[in-house]
Amino acid sequence: MTQQQTNAADVFRRFGLGPPGFLGAVAVPPRGHGSALGRRLKDSFEELGGLYLAFAEFLGWRADLLGVDYLTALREIRQTIPPVPRDKVAELLHRELGDTGDELAQRMDGEPVWSTLSRTAYLSYYEGTIVVVQVAREPVAESDLAEFERGIGSLGNADVARAAAPEIIAEFRQWLRQAESCLTERSYLEVLGRNKNRTLVDYPVLIPEITTDNVLCWPWVEGETIGSLVQRGSVEAVTQAAVAVLEQYCSLSIVDAELSGDAMVITPGDGRLAVRRLNRPLAVPSPLVNTGMKYIAAVLEGNTSVTAQTLVNMALGKSTGSLESALLESLSAIEPELKVGLWFPPSAAAFESNWRALARRNVKRPLYLNSLHRNLIATGYWTAEAVAAGGDAIDTITEAHWPVVGGVLKANASQLLDPLVITEWSVGLGLLSFGAMREANRLAEEVRDNNLTIEVEVGAAQPAAPSPVTRNFLNRVLIACLLGTILAILRWGGSMARPAQGIMVAVAYAALAAMFWAVAKLG
Repeated sequence: MTQQQTNAADVFRRFGLGPPGFLGAVAVPPRGHGSALGRRLKDSFEELGGLYLAFAEFLGWRADLLGVDYLTALREIRQTIPPVPRDKVAELLHRELGDTGDELAQRMDGEPVWSTLSRTAYLSYYEGTIVVVQVAREPVAESDLAEFERGIGSLGNADVARAAAPEIIAEFRQWLRQAESCLTERSYLEVLGRNKNRTLVDYPVLIPEITTDNVLCWPWVEGETIGSLVQRGSVEAVTQAAVAVLEQYCSLSIVDAELSGDAMVITPGDGRLAVRRLNRPLAVPSPLVNTGMKYIAAVLEGNTSVTAQTLVNMALGKSTGSLESALLESLSAIEPELKVGLWFPPSAAAFESNWRALARRNVKRPLYLNSLHRNLIATGYWTAEAVAAGGDAIDTITEAHWPVVGGVLKANASQLLDPLVITEWSVGLGLLSFGAMREANRLAEEVRDNNLTIEVEVGAAQPAAPSPVTRNFLNRVLIACLLGTILAILRWGGSMARPAQGIMVAVAYAALAAMFWAVAKLG
């Protein structure tokens, strides 16, 4: 046993987190470290440092592995990661970009703008514009990772041992290695750049002439971070973060496996959400994007049978009737985790319960699926914090769903001309029907509460054009009605006699055309 491994075992034993037995049972944490197990785990990781702090980041919001007390304590860890030194970055810029790189290095700030587990970035100037110059840090040595894996095996307390199970450590290794290459990140950002102005969220747009496989450069974006806005009680900012999470999965087929509130800002002026950096982009298997959309809609709708079916499909890549039945039993039996003193959004609590139920069935959960749930749970905690700071108690995931539905409709208009595609999306009422019904209810409530007004000029003059708010109101009501018509035809039209069936098909196509027109007119 090496010295570092012995040290990890000793630290976990002293904090009462070692293997069960006499020594583990009588271990008392050092004075001043508190008695709660969550705080003991946090303090032990902080004392060990290095990869244990990276593991703490990986475990953040992992409600499938740890209880709320542990998650709350681990989120208090504030680690300072030494940056890639400025002179090393300057050498890399010279090697990659020559004279242009030298100019970037000369104008580069003395301190980094961020230093994360995998990246360091400095601000510089290029053609009169403030730009981000980001480089990767050296990959973790295989020997260090192997040493960590042996040391974490000493974490034997029954409450936390499953977080150190071999399959979880293998996933941590995958998560850690995922962001080592700038080339992979570059490919994601180039694809996102080609979709600029077509997404609900802004992403970094690479500057091709000063970007290489080892140096990534893009314009700096001013704004206030989501983390700062949450502390000021901005539930609206969290809703936009939830939009980003849902849009990434549903429209862009990616998840950020290291979602951070400090990596996203609300820009001044237009109030749009901008992602300053994409920490650990992870691809979603394309066949499971639609399945994921159905899963999200089923959870928000409260349809447990579709929830179980789609969740199993996402985990295994196929449906399994016996596992779906077993998962349904777990979903009905599991109790939500109580967040003492916090209002927690119902939708986030539902996703958390589903995740925990799947884990209890010992189903291998792909990294992309765990990352999706991790991000949804994160928005739940951010919402709770914003509400505690004085914000309104709004279910941010539910609020974010409709804008993403509208974006998917716009982006996939041609595909949706095929009724089979709509049928696939609307199983169990699914994505489209939930969005339609919810939007109709929301609009009805706004009318009831006099939040929307229609301006009409009285007199002989021509009527004034409807205001943008009025036009959006009318268009959304129209979309809700048209979606309801289409779904009714899909559900009952097939059982009608031949002449009536043909008429229903014609009506469905007409409703589709009208729906796409109305979606295109949304402001």
